[in-house]
Amino acid sequence: MHEDAKLSDGVVTLSPLGPAEPDPAPALHRPRPGQPWRAQGPSQVFGIRAGRVVGALELRPAATGFAHGDVELSYALLPDARGRGFATRAVRLACAHARAQGARRAVILVPAADSADSGPSGAVARRAGFVRRGQISHADGTLWDWYVRSLARP
Repeated sequence: MHEDAKLSDGVVTLSPLGPAEPDPAPALHRPRPGQPWRAQGPSQVFGIRAGRVVGALELRPAATGFAHGDVELSYALLPDARGRGFATRAVRLACAHARAQGARRAVILVPAADSADSGPSGAVARRAGFVRRGQISHADGTLWDWYVRSLARP
Protein backbone atom coordinates (compact mmCIF):
# COMPACT_ATOMS: atom_id res chain seq x y z
CA MET A 1 0.00 0.00 0.00
CA HIS A 2 1.29 3.46 -0.84
CA GLU A 3 2.25 5.48 2.28
CA ASP A 4 -0.11 8.35 1.31
CA ALA A 5 -3.07 5.95 1.40
CA LYS A 6 -2.27 5.15 5.03
CA LEU A 7 -2.24 8.84 5.93
CA SER A 8 -5.53 9.84 4.36
CA ASP A 9 -9.12 9.88 5.49
CA GLY A 10 -10.48 10.51 2.00
CA VAL A 11 -10.63 14.28 2.50
CA VAL A 12 -7.24 15.15 4.00
CA THR A 13 -3.92 13.49 3.16
CA LEU A 14 -0.65 13.92 5.00
CA SER A 15 2.41 13.50 2.80
CA PRO A 16 5.94 14.90 2.70
CA LEU A 17 6.39 18.29 1.11
CA GLY A 18 8.43 18.09 -2.06
CA PRO A 19 11.68 20.08 -2.25
CA ALA A 20 10.23 22.42 -4.88
CA GLU A 21 6.99 23.06 -3.00
CA PRO A 22 6.75 26.30 -1.06
CA ASP A 23 6.46 25.88 2.70
CA PRO A 24 2.85 26.74 3.57
CA ALA A 25 3.72 27.14 7.23
CA PRO A 26 7.11 28.84 7.65
CA ALA A 27 6.55 29.06 11.41
CA LEU A 28 7.02 25.29 11.60
CA HIS A 29 10.56 24.01 11.50
CA ARG A 30 11.14 22.12 8.26
CA PRO A 31 14.25 19.95 8.60
CA ARG A 32 15.79 17.99 5.80
CA PRO A 33 14.89 14.28 6.00
CA GLY A 34 16.91 12.55 8.69
CA GLN A 35 18.09 15.82 10.25
CA PRO A 36 17.50 15.90 14.04
CA TRP A 37 14.96 18.33 15.44
CA ARG A 38 16.61 20.26 18.21
CA ALA A 39 18.05 17.89 20.81
CA GLN A 40 15.02 15.61 21.07
CA GLY A 41 15.58 13.62 17.89
CA PRO A 42 14.14 13.43 14.38
CA SER A 43 10.92 15.09 13.36
CA GLN A 44 8.47 14.26 10.62
CA VAL A 45 7.05 17.12 8.57
CA PHE A 46 4.02 16.62 6.34
CA GLY A 47 2.08 18.78 3.95
CA ILE A 48 -1.62 18.85 4.78
CA ARG A 49 -3.40 18.30 1.48
CA ALA A 50 -7.05 18.72 0.58
CA GLY A 51 -6.83 18.72 -3.20
CA ARG A 52 -3.83 21.06 -2.78
CA VAL A 53 -1.38 21.87 0.00
CA VAL A 54 -3.39 23.76 2.64
CA GLY A 55 -0.94 23.61 5.55
CA ALA A 56 1.83 21.73 7.27
CA LEU A 57 2.10 19.46 10.29
CA GLU A 58 5.12 18.37 12.30
CA LEU A 59 5.53 15.45 14.72
CA ARG A 60 8.60 15.34 16.96
CA PRO A 61 9.66 13.77 20.25
CA ALA A 62 8.20 15.85 23.07
CA ALA A 63 10.52 18.30 24.78
CA THR A 64 12.10 17.86 28.17
CA GLY A 65 9.54 17.54 30.92
CA PHE A 66 7.21 15.19 29.09
CA ALA A 67 7.19 11.39 29.35
CA HIS A 68 9.34 9.10 27.25
CA GLY A 69 7.27 8.05 24.24
CA ASP A 70 5.35 11.33 24.02
CA VAL A 71 5.28 13.17 20.70
CA GLU A 72 4.60 16.85 20.22
CA LEU A 73 2.37 17.87 17.35
CA SER A 74 2.37 21.30 15.66
CA TYR A 75 0.34 22.40 12.67
CA ALA A 76 -0.53 25.47 10.70
CA LEU A 77 -3.07 26.11 7.95
CA LEU A 78 -3.16 28.72 5.23
CA PRO A 79 -5.75 31.40 6.04
CA ASP A 80 -8.16 30.36 3.26
CA ALA A 81 -8.19 26.74 4.54
CA ARG A 82 -9.18 27.55 8.12
CA GLY A 83 -12.61 26.74 9.53
CA ARG A 84 -13.18 23.78 7.21
CA GLY A 85 -12.16 20.90 9.51
CA PHE A 86 -8.82 20.24 7.81
CA ALA A 87 -6.77 20.80 10.98
CA THR A 88 -8.85 18.39 13.07
CA ARG A 89 -8.65 15.72 10.36
CA ALA A 90 -4.89 16.22 9.98
CA VAL A 91 -4.31 15.99 13.75
CA ARG A 92 -6.32 12.75 13.93
CA LEU A 93 -4.31 11.26 11.06
CA ALA A 94 -1.04 12.32 12.67
CA CYS A 95 -2.09 10.69 15.95
CA ALA A 96 -2.85 7.41 14.17
CA HIS A 97 0.54 7.61 12.44
CA ALA A 98 2.35 8.36 15.72
CA ARG A 99 0.63 5.44 17.42
CA ALA A 100 1.69 3.12 14.59
CA GLN A 101 5.26 4.38 15.13
CA GLY A 102 5.10 3.44 18.84
CA ALA A 103 4.21 6.75 20.50
CA ARG A 104 2.26 6.50 23.74
CA ARG A 105 0.80 10.00 24.02
CA ALA A 106 0.46 13.04 21.79
CA VAL A 107 0.92 16.56 23.13
CA ILE A 108 -0.23 19.84 21.60
CA LEU A 109 0.98 23.13 23.06
CA VAL A 110 -1.39 26.04 22.48
CA PRO A 111 -0.81 29.70 23.39
CA ALA A 112 -2.93 30.21 26.51
CA ALA A 113 -4.67 33.22 24.95
CA ASP A 114 -5.92 30.96 22.11
CA SER A 115 -6.72 27.92 24.18
CA ALA A 116 -9.74 28.78 26.26
CA ASP A 117 -13.23 27.82 25.23
CA SER A 118 -13.33 30.12 22.21
CA GLY A 119 -9.83 29.73 20.74
CA PRO A 120 -9.52 27.85 17.43
CA SER A 121 -6.37 25.90 18.37
CA GLY A 122 -7.83 24.68 21.65
CA ALA A 123 -11.02 23.72 19.80
CA VAL A 124 -9.05 21.66 17.26
CA ALA A 125 -7.27 19.86 20.11
CA ARG A 126 -10.57 19.06 21.87
CA ARG A 127 -12.29 17.90 18.66
CA ALA A 128 -9.32 15.60 17.96
CA GLY A 129 -9.71 13.92 21.37
CA PHE A 130 -7.15 15.86 23.41
CA VAL A 131 -7.74 16.92 27.03
CA ARG A 132 -6.28 20.08 28.56
CA ARG A 133 -3.77 19.11 31.28
CA GLY A 134 -2.48 22.44 32.50
CA GLN A 135 -0.17 25.30 31.64
CA ILE A 136 3.53 25.58 30.92
CA SER A 137 5.49 28.79 31.30
CA HIS A 138 8.22 29.31 28.70
CA ALA A 139 11.49 31.04 29.63
CA ASP A 140 10.17 34.31 28.20
CA GLY A 141 7.16 34.15 30.54
CA THR A 142 4.58 33.25 27.88
CA LEU A 143 1.93 30.84 29.09
CA TRP A 144 1.01 27.82 26.98
CA ASP A 145 -1.78 25.35 27.65
CA TRP A 146 -0.90 21.76 26.99
CA TYR A 147 -3.32 19.19 25.69
CA VAL A 148 -2.70 15.44 25.80
CA ARG A 149 -4.25 12.50 23.98
CA SER A 150 -3.49 8.90 24.83
CA LEU A 151 -2.43 6.87 21.81
CA ALA A 152 -2.88 3.51 23.57
CA ARG A 153 -4.68 0.98 21.44
CA PRO A 154 -8.28 0.33 22.53
